[in-house]
Amino acid sequence: MSSTSNPSQLVLPIRSSVTCPHCWNEFPPERALWIAQHPDLVGDTRLGADQPQRFLPTRFDVQGAAIDSRGFACHGLACPKCHLAVPRPMFEMRPLFVSILGSPSSGKSYFLASMTWRLRSGLPRYFAVGFNDADPALNHRLQEYESLQFLNPNQEALVKIAKTEVQGDLYDEVSFGDQNVSYPRPFVFSLLPLDGHPNLQSAANTARTLCVYDNAGESFLPGEDTASSPVTRHLALSRVLMFLFDPTQDMRYRRICSGKTADPQMKERSERLQREGAVRQETILSEAAQRVRRYAGLAQSQKHDRPLIVVVTKFDSWKHLLAGTTLPAVRVINSSNQSAVNLDGIEQVSKLVRTLLWKISPEIVSAAESFSSQVLYVPVSATGCGPETDPDTGALGFRPKDIKPIWAEVPMLYTLAHWTQGLVPFAKRGACSKSDGPASNFLSGPNMNPAGVTPSSNGGGDPDHR
Repeated sequence: MSSTSNPSQLVLPIRSSVTCPHCWNEFPPERALWIAQHPDLVGDTRLGADQPQRFLPTRFDVQGAAIDSRGFACHGLACPKCHLAVPRPMFEMRPLFVSILGSPSSGKSYFLASMTWRLRSGLPRYFAVGFNDADPALNHRLQEYESLQFLNPNQEALVKIAKTEVQGDLYDEVSFGDQNVSYPRPFVFSLLPLDGHPNLQSAANTARTLCVYDNAGESFLPGEDTASSPVTRHLALSRVLMFLFDPTQDMRYRRICSGKTADPQMKERSERLQREGAVRQETILSEAAQRVRRYAGLAQSQKHDRPLIVVVTKFDSWKHLLAGTTLPAVRVINSSNQSAVNLDGIEQVSKLVRTLLWKISPEIVSAAESFSSQVLYVPVSATGCGPETDPDTGALGFRPKDIKPIWAEVPMLYTLAHWTQGLVPFAKRGACSKSDGPASNFLSGPNMNPAGVTPSSNGGGDPDHR
């Protein structure tokens, strides 16, 4: 690799093996197909009559671009198995696969939009890491989510992110002869050290391509993953799994929070779930665990060695259950004026949240820790406020001016700091200061200490926290 102090001039070597983010096929880069550029070269055997042809090139121009049969230089690359386009960064940077799962209406899309929006500004500003769309076309839907909430010109309008469906433009249909297969469309980002990053000169080892999967909650119901619709098989490939647990869908939390929160979801969900029937959230996690064991070849009693982050959503509606002690900032500035993620502070909060979950919904803790050997519990509010009810339609929505996410970026920051090498620095034990300067708003958190619960290292006699 050659590099300079200018990140725009970084040149990363081509990887010896590439993983398709769609079908998860591994292939050497020389086997990649090119996407024809000439408008007459349409009709692909896998993708249909209206898609550009895929081909193995025999001619290249002086810049290394393949030349199609009509003499046009081509730039797009595709997987040799599914023929779907593979973003260029996948050929240069090590992939990091992250899967987000949870029950229907648990807030996955809101969480994902808030997380990526916060990372776009926070990673470059505080950690000298560029966070950019690896393929704007793949990320188009997510960009719409972000704009709706954070760049909306009408700050007073009630807005709502559309529910993720089990089919539609977030999935790609691929034909394998008589068999049509539907693959989930990932969101793909490049994470590259910028000027000022301590590991800029070793960007080949630290840079990552982040692939995030957001399925409809129905995809995790038993029987929904089949050979023709392998929509959740990315679970076994993922380095980190994030399971969203929504307390507003649990009658025990609604009962405890009754009269203590203005969030209409506590009441609205109660009435709706009585009509439609509640989904047992631990069954979603247990079903995901069964799929991972099946696809990864794990024994039923064997714990997965990949980490699981339990993201407890809609924190603004139940935050009074964790009140009392000020959370240490999860970001510090050391003597060299560099930022770091305070892993100890996040893990301290994890213990407090786990204690609360064990007290109210122990089956969630049991399902999580029976599945993974590394479990972290993180409270998150993707919006920082509860929704309002539209008086005309009765639908719930958020006013953009009120949206202020709480800890939406923390699960991914912990992932990058703890499970990638040299990309995002983390603070050593005891290194977090009580006051970390004017930039602390990026990762400052709420007051956290379980009300009526005494935290302990083992949760008061329950199984060890992992």
